[in-house]
Amino acid sequence: MKLSRTQQKQVNIRLDDETLERLDTCRTELRDQFANIPTRSDVVRMAIEEFLEKRGVGTGRGPTS
Repeated sequence: MKLSRTQQKQVNIRLDDETLERLDTCRTELRDQFANIPTRSDVVRMAIEEFLEKRGVGTGRGPTS
């Protein structure tokens, strides 16, 4: 179950400049899929969700190949 924005917990992370540049590249590449350029936080949330899905975390199944 996903929490609404008002119920989300905040997590702070540190990223090096190279990773931030790669994140910003992803943001601009995603611009055509959204009405606006997604925020860095949006892209990080998408990346975490994709990572967890690939590992089968929270889905009741194990990691996928």
